[in-house]
Amino acid sequence: MRYFFHIVDKYGLSPDGIGCELADQDAAILYARRIAAELAKAGEFFRFSVVLVALIAVPGASSNRNQSMAGPVAAT
Repeated sequence: MRYFFHIVDKYGLSPDGIGCELADQDAAILYARRIAAELAKAGEFFRFSVVLVALIAVPGASSNRNQSMAGPVAAT
């Protein structure tokens, strides 16, 4: 399945338009945690970021009705 890792911070949403093919939701959660750990290394700028995991590219799209959303998964 293709998962998308959107980042939300004090400036708003940074959507992931590419996504990543992963085996299942557990793998997606682990990947999101890695992203959050990398963001935490960036310091103050990303201190309040949240990584959202979605099965769709754009949150709020009309196709969201039939898709599940796993996030937020990890925060820095």
